[in-house]
Amino acid sequence: MNSANSASKSWHRWGEPIAAGLNLLYTIGYLQGHATSFLCAGIGSVLFAWICWQRHLRAESALWLFYIGLAVYGYWSVQETWPDPLPVASLQAHAISIAIGLASWIVVAHLLTRTGRSALPGLDAFTTVGSLIASYWMLQFVQANWLYWIVIDIVAIALYWKRGLYWGAALFGLYTLLAIEGWFDLIPPGPWL
Repeated sequence: MNSANSASKSWHRWGEPIAAGLNLLYTIGYLQGHATSFLCAGIGSVLFAWICWQRHLRAESALWLFYIGLAVYGYWSVQETWPDPLPVASLQAHAISIAIGLASWIVVAHLLTRTGRSALPGLDAFTTVGSLIASYWMLQFVQANWLYWIVIDIVAIALYWKRGLYWGAALFGLYTLLAIEGWFDLIPPGPWL
């Protein structure tokens, strides 16, 4: 049992920074409009799904599996072209998605609490449900997706930090800054990724 635990810690020592780096490359690539960045998202998501499963973040693990599918879909749907201009969603559409998100968060947190399978059910459920909603808006190329990500990423910093996933917490810290950049569109497009 000790050797399995030791192997798991060794795996996290190199797996977590690689997963964080690949997912950071994806986000930067997405900001720049590079369809190939979805490959980084897919590989990084596989690694984080396994790491979160081992750290008893069940909803987060399922979320990372979902991201693998989103990476495939994102690459297929974009194929080197981003919509121009970006679509805009109504305030009513955002209010509906937030209401659905809050209701879903309560249900998922309750289920995770009842099963006892998640180490931090409230935070685990919040980041997972919120990420699903933000991902929907991201795949619609609605600029306001970044506002959702700012909130979710701040909560994810706490979630990953509390589980000892410091590379993941740092990734979400950078994600928060990149989401702010995405909202204000501060970095001009360029071929640097």
